[in-house]
Amino acid sequence: MAFLPSLSVLTSVFNGERFLPDFFRNLREQTLFPELEIVLVLNEPMAVEKQMVSDFQQRAPNQVEIIYAKNRETLGASWNRAWKIARAPYLAFWNVDDLRIVDSLQRQMTALEAHPNWNLCYGDYLGVSAYGLQTGKRRYTPEYHPSTFRRSFAQGGVFWLLKKDVSNAIGYFDEQFYVAPDMEFSFRMAVKGLDMGKCEGVLGYFTDTGTGLSTRNGARLSEIERTVIQLRYGVFDKVDRRLLKATEVYCLTSVKVDNSWVDLESILPKLSKELQWKRPLWILGYLRGWFRAALRRVGLLDDLHATQDKYLKREI
Repeated sequence: MAFLPSLSVLTSVFNGERFLPDFFRNLREQTLFPELEIVLVLNEPMAVEKQMVSDFQQRAPNQVEIIYAKNRETLGASWNRAWKIARAPYLAFWNVDDLRIVDSLQRQMTALEAHPNWNLCYGDYLGVSAYGLQTGKRRYTPEYHPSTFRRSFAQGGVFWLLKKDVSNAIGYFDEQFYVAPDMEFSFRMAVKGLDMGKCEGVLGYFTDTGTGLSTRNGARLSEIERTVIQLRYGVFDKVDRRLLKATEVYCLTSVKVDNSWVDLESILPKLSKELQWKRPLWILGYLRGWFRAALRRVGLLDDLHATQDKYLKREI
C-alpha cells in the first residue's frame, strides 16, 4: 500500500548547507517521524545541498519530496509550492536553522485532534543566540484571543502546525511577502474568525542572532512588510509613517498566488467597512510615533522594548 502520512513538514531551503545535517538528524529523532512526509523546496541549490537532500531521500524514499526552484523565490511562494503537493491533513512549517523538541510535532497534532475547532496550533519556544544551543530566552505565547491576534503577531511564525484545508476558507500565503507571509496569514485567519490554539510546553529552539530578516534588528524589509500588514488590516496606530513610501510597491487589496491575484474582499467581505471605522486610529499613531521618536533621540527606545517584552508580552 502507498505511504499515507499523518503530517507533512514543509521546508524552504536557501544556503542551507550548514544546517541541513542537524535538521535531518532532528527530523529523524521526532517521535512522529514514521508518519511524516517531508517536502523540501530548494532555492538556487548548490551541488552540495542537492547531494545532502538526495542522500536523505534515499534513506526514506517514500517520505521525502523535493522541489527545485531555479531562481530564488519568496518564502510565501516556496511554502505554497510545498503546501499544494503535501499529502497529509496537517502541515508543519519548519525552518532549517531551527530545532524542535523530539515530541513537539506529536504534542501539537494531538492538541489539534483534541480541539476540532482549532485550525492552527502554536506554542512557546526558546530564542537562542546561536544555532544548536538549547538554552535561551523563553518566548511566552498568549492564549488565543481574536482581538489580540488581529493586531499583533502574538504567536510568531515559529513551529506552526496547521490544518491543510484551511486554504479552502482563506486561500494560501501571499507571495508578495519575502519574510512575513506567516504574519500576514495569521492576521487573515484572525480576521476571518478561524480559531487557533496553544500547545502546552516548549516546542523548540528558534535561532535568533539578531541579524535575520525576521528579527527586530534584522533587515529593513521585515519592518516594511510588518507595516504593509498593519495597513492592510487597519492597525493604523502602530504604523511607522517613515516606512509608508516603501510600502507602495505592495498591493494591499489583493493576495498574490501563482502570479495571479485574489481580491482580499472575496475572502474577507467585511474588511473594507472595518477599515473605515478604524481610521481614527491614525491619530493615536501620530502620538505614538512622536513619543517613540522622542525616546529614540534620548536613547531610551530599547529600554521601552525590554519593558514591553518583560511585562506586556509584546508581540513576537
